Amino acid sequence: MTTEKTEKVDELYLEVRARALHGWDRIRITRGIERMPSDFDISIMEYYPGGEQQWVSPGDPCIVKLGEDIVITGYVDRCCSSIRPNQHQIRVTGRGKCQDLVDCSAEWESNVMTGLDALGMSQRLAAPYDIHVTTDVTGLQAAPQLTINWGESPQEIIDRVCRWSALLAYDLPDGNLYLTRLGTQKAASGVMQGENIQAADYQSSIDQRFSDYAGLSMSVTPLYEVGSSVEYGGTFLASAQDPEKRRHRKKIDIIESTMIANGVAQQYIDWEMNRRYGRSKALQVVVDSWRDKSGKLWEINTQIPISIPVFNITDMYWLLSEVTFTRDQRGTTAELVLMPPEAFTVEPYQFYQQVRELND
Repeated sequence: MTTEKTEKVDELYLEVRARALHGWDRIRITRGIERMPSDFDISIMEYYPGGEQQWVSPGDPCIVKLGEDIVITGYVDRCCSSIRPNQHQIRVTGRGKCQDLVDCSAEWESNVMTGLDALGMSQRLAAPYDIHVTTDVTGLQAAPQLTINWGESPQEIIDRVCRWSALLAYDLPDGNLYLTRLGTQKAASGVMQGENIQAADYQSSIDQRFSDYAGLSMSVTPLYEVGSSVEYGGTFLASAQDPEKRRHRKKIDIIESTMIANGVAQQYIDWEMNRRYGRSKALQVVVDSWRDKSGKLWEINTQIPISIPVFNITDMYWLLSEVTFTRDQRGTTAELVLMPPEAFTVEPYQFYQQVRELND
């Protein structure tokens, strides 16, 4: 284990206790749009350094870097050591700072939130854990009154309010929380057959998709909207068709009363159709570098150009949903998970308090 800095862009440094440890021979770092917090698992095999004191402990604040680029800011979760004849293995695992939003219970006086938008609520929930929350989305509306259940984690509450505001929430390399929507930034290069792909798996499915989608109200209260037709004892409020409609396959969803009252039935049906379309296509690619051609690390929520003629996927931009930086006996690679942007549209969500307010 060494602590001196180098200029290698493919070297991993674990900065802990004012030291930058490198020389790791097994590396896995994973970040994702739907994976919070980011996490790492690194280890080294070396001759047993007799008498060496423990150099890292669970709970230590840490920064993980690839070259000069920070990828995770968080804490060491576990340290594992094992010995064999003439050999000593050290393994360290950890997660980003947002782990506290997932593991711990929310702290909020009176357990009632009111008058705050998604950013304000998230900032208040994250403050006890020294986590900052930012967003690039403007014009967020204040959410309706929200009651917190005892024992709920901040992440569970943030997920609800972000769904209401159609936001994605994930942690940044600096450990803080970011609220955003589908990314529009394009990578300098992508995944190209015959150039940088070591392995690729593509799944295209139809079993979870339908030709027609309809939203049906079964409400017996005057809150529902007037639909164009009445069948099955209810009122149809919204409809959508798959962009690649094939044989007739109809999906009917019962629309919750909160969505009926607030006029978002069509948004929900559109989400159902888009989500199923996007999730029906998934590309997993192993490429030979942690970085694109500009030298920038692969970044989640970025649009990646794809050209894989054998899969009939050419001249397309799909969203990078998850990236895993690895190094082992097979070498240095990045594993990318790509899907059409429609896969990450956010499900419409309405708070039940809104219906009670309409009844007042």
